[in-house]
Amino acid sequence: MKKMAYFLILITSVASLLGSQKVLSQVRGDIIGTKSGTGTPWGKWSNPVYCPPGTWAGGYSMRVEPSKPNNDDTAMNAIALYCYDRNGSLVQRISPHPGYWGTWCEAVSCSRYKFFSPLREKVEMRLPPGKDDTSVNSVAFRCSDGTNLEGGNGGPFGRWEEWRFPPNHNSAICGVRAKTEPPQDSGDDTALNNLEFSFCPMN
Repeated sequence: MKKMAYFLILITSVASLLGSQKVLSQVRGDIIGTKSGTGTPWGKWSNPVYCPPGTWAGGYSMRVEPSKPNNDDTAMNAIALYCYDRNGSLVQRISPHPGYWGTWCEAVSCSRYKFFSPLREKVEMRLPPGKDDTSVNSVAFRCSDGTNLEGGNGGPFGRWEEWRFPPNHNSAICGVRAKTEPPQDSGDDTALNNLEFSFCPMN
C-alpha cells in the first residue's frame, strides 16, 4: 500500500521541490549556531532552508502519519516553518523536505512580535530488530515570551528530550534542515530521523 502511495506522493514532492527553488537558493550570512535533537541513524540530511533576511521563525506545522494498528508507522514526516518580520507580518513558509506520508496539521504560532528560540524533539530511539521504528514523533518550541508550543498532531511514540537552547538570548530560529529516510519498500519505514535548526541574531 505504501509503495502505491509513494508514487503518487513522489509526483507532488517533485512539484513541491521545484516550487521551492527560490527558498533553497537563499543564504543567510548571520547564522550564529545550530541545534538538533538526538535523532536516529537512518536517512540523509537535506540542504538547509532559511527564512529571508530580517525574518525569523514564529510558527510551524508538522506532517504526521497517524498510528495504525499492525501497520508500518512513521509518525512525523516533515516540518514547515513560518517566517515573520519584526512587524509581525508573515513573509514566507519554508520546508526542507516534503516527507512521504501523513497529513499536515494546522499551523500554530507565537503571539505577534515573538519568535522561536529553545526547541525539543520527541523521539523514539532505535528499537530491537524486527520492531517498528518511528524515530521523530513531534517537535515543540518555546516562544521568546516563554510560551511553549506543540502542533496538535504529533505521534504517540517515544519520549521528549531536554530543551535545546539558542547560542545566546538575543537570537531566534531562522532555518532548518531535515534528516529523512526514503521509502524502504518491504523494509521498515521511519521517514524523519532528525531536525537541525539554525539561529540568527535579532539585533
